[in-house]
Amino acid sequence: MSKQVAVSFEDKSIKVVYASCEKGRTIIQKTSVLKDEDFDSFLKTAKFPDLTVVCRPKRFYSDTMMVPPAKKIYLKKIVEAEIRKRFSELKDFSYFYSTLTEKMPGEKGMREIFFFAVDNSELYEITERFNRCGITVKYLCPDILALSHLIKSSDNWKNKTVLCLLVSETERTFFLVRNGELCFIRVTPSSGSELTDLDLDNINMTVSYCRQNLRLNAELIILMNAAIKEGTLNTIIPTVPVAYPTSVLASDATLKNFIAPISAIVFGKELGDANLLPLKYRRLFTQRRVASYGTVFFLLLSLIGFGLMLINVSQIFLLKEKINLLRKDLTEINAVASAYEKDTARLQQFLPLINLINEARSSPDFQKALLSLRFLPMENVHIQTIQLNNKRDFLLIQISGSISSKNYGEMHRTFIKLLANCSSVSGLAVVSKNIELRNGHFQIDIENRV
Repeated sequence: MSKQVAVSFEDKSIKVVYASCEKGRTIIQKTSVLKDEDFDSFLKTAKFPDLTVVCRPKRFYSDTMMVPPAKKIYLKKIVEAEIRKRFSELKDFSYFYSTLTEKMPGEKGMREIFFFAVDNSELYEITERFNRCGITVKYLCPDILALSHLIKSSDNWKNKTVLCLLVSETERTFFLVRNGELCFIRVTPSSGSELTDLDLDNINMTVSYCRQNLRLNAELIILMNAAIKEGTLNTIIPTVPVAYPTSVLASDATLKNFIAPISAIVFGKELGDANLLPLKYRRLFTQRRVASYGTVFFLLLSLIGFGLMLINVSQIFLLKEKINLLRKDLTEINAVASAYEKDTARLQQFLPLINLINEARSSPDFQKALLSLRFLPMENVHIQTIQLNNKRDFLLIQISGSISSKNYGEMHRTFIKLLANCSSVSGLAVVSKNIELRNGHFQIDIENRV
């Protein structure tokens, strides 16, 4: 069950309707009529779950226009531009529009549009009264728009052209409804809630004006809240009382006196985009709603976090004990690290001696190098000198001597065999070789890296 409240500004009084909606029915729970000077004090203590405000603008701008087929987003801009063009005094305003002649998709031809505009300065006077008390208005619509949906919802009248009359203490409001859509509005001054002969003349004049100027023939005059005296009224077309929605549970007197706010509640969803709330106010309403949702979401996360903290409180204490142990271990590690740094500084003094010893131990073994030359002496090879030179990374062995032979071929074969014996020993590598053919003298340089 959803609860809704509608506030209607009418003449010098303000009407409030409390209703609940359930399963397609609207139950009127409470109504009240307040004086304008008492309304502010009422707002200070009132609580509205879902607020719709119905207004009767002191000055409005309405007319019809012809527009080409266009998408909704472009059509809205076209209507707004036309309003600014026709009424140059309007600078900041809110408006709604409705399409009077619908065509099939793709069908060419102009569309007839009805628009209704109100200066935002007048609308801000209404919303500011609620803002001062921290109350947000969800919907703001003129009373004639809500009442036109009474005609649109009726099976008997929704496809007809009817002239509706709304009576107040100071004026009479005529509005023409064609196929369920507003298409003409006229307001005339008057006094009292009873219909007078002057009112009847205004009714007939309005019907004639619609026929002659708008080319629209109203079939009926529908009285929204005025009682009909016994007998027929002297009007050029029949006059009938409005038919109240059967889904509303309220007395006839309540429906008659509170017809505008009740219609706003019943047809709230059908009003669609016809919301006269200024754009700045709607943005503020959106920001407040986002902020409220954000606050609720933050509180929900906080509660979830607090619940998880309570569930894991034992683990938190265990984690705290582990942290304390780690802090203790860290202190011991710092002491060990400090001792290590001191020992490292002391050992740095012995580093040159250690490097010297390592270099000495890394030098090649001379005895082992000589043993690797066990293939000497060889036949016809006479060794004169074997010189060992200790380099940084290896031991250089220089062998010099001579080869005795009968001819050059035999000398060459002996020298090749000597080189092969040198290369066959593991760890030995011949790096240079030289032999003189005239006397057979040779020299071989061998690297020993073992």
